[in-house]
Amino acid sequence: MGDSEQFWRYFLPLTFFYSIFFENAYIYSSLAYLVSRFCYMRFLMLDEVWRSLCAVAILTVSVVSQNYAADFKDYRDGRVYRAIPSGSLNWFKQSLRYSKTAFFTDENGHPFYRSDNWQASCPEGSHLPDETDWDELVENKFNGPDKLQNMKDFVGGSSLGFYKFEFDEVVNARKGYAYFALRGPGNRAIRLETKRGTTKIVDIEEADAVQIRCVYARDQFAEKNISPKDMIFTDKRDNKKYKVGVRGGKIWMMKNLAFSVTSEKQCYVEDKMYCEKFGRYYTYEEALNACPPGWHLPDDGEWRDFQKDRATLDWDNLGQGGCQDWDNYCDGMNSGHYWSKTSVQEKTARSWEFNRTDRDIERTDASVYKGLYVRCVAD
Repeated sequence: MGDSEQFWRYFLPLTFFYSIFFENAYIYSSLAYLVSRFCYMRFLMLDEVWRSLCAVAILTVSVVSQNYAADFKDYRDGRVYRAIPSGSLNWFKQSLRYSKTAFFTDENGHPFYRSDNWQASCPEGSHLPDETDWDELVENKFNGPDKLQNMKDFVGGSSLGFYKFEFDEVVNARKGYAYFALRGPGNRAIRLETKRGTTKIVDIEEADAVQIRCVYARDQFAEKNISPKDMIFTDKRDNKKYKVGVRGGKIWMMKNLAFSVTSEKQCYVEDKMYCEKFGRYYTYEEALNACPPGWHLPDDGEWRDFQKDRATLDWDNLGQGGCQDWDNYCDGMNSGHYWSKTSVQEKTARSWEFNRTDRDIERTDASVYKGLYVRCVAD
């Protein structure tokens, strides 16, 4: 059988499998482990077609893992809601469907709520988001090049518009926007325009009804299977363990990533012993996809937050390992060089150098082909 026939023979069932997989996100954790372990352990023995399929599988699992948190069950009616992690909160991915506090249900079966029932509508353990909560979501999800797609994913199957009740008539107003309840004084809602990716807080009448999205606090340690007692994260792709800590309000790996060490050329002075000690070098393109699902390469803003209290930095840990510049190496005993996700010039990306002797930090634009270290931060 030719490569083309073999590819389609396996690709179509895989596509069907993942279409089901996305609809049942609660099983993603175990599948992520099984798929990544199979591909990692047998990658070198697989032919080119199966390697491609492994790449598709791991990417798909990674996307689902990074975009969805644990499910939330409303015990009042047994309904289960997927969750989207953002900052310190998990957001219901679907609009609330609790009918007992709803004032009106549209033809799609979506309940709409008047402001006098907003506070009582979210299930126990969750609450109605206020303006600060929405601001955090907008900052995390509705900014940058992916804002339009993120907003469309967030709105999802929600009905557009809101309902006005006048003279015994029900009228759907502003169908081009999605409206959600906002906790706080007055009758205010947030309006999402998916065509342009914009948001606006608007006043509505007391008789108007909108949809509700509930939020609840994230337990980021539980999401990452980290015990707060030992603060160790295990990368399920290869079972390597990394000490973690909290800096700038986020969970960081306190050790350089050492995933997929396949050659001594990825290590300081081409000695694999140093990959064990310092981690491995990554080019910028490799670094963008090196972190495990649920983690990512930090951008400049996150690196600034990381280093705010310099007196508490582990300089001996950060300021070693050097960098790789073709066949040359930076000072491995006194400096450590790290990739940032931020890139402002073609064929370069931001690099952060930590010098342990001078207790100094320098940001530069490095060639994307250089070998630098990766520190992962939790989503």
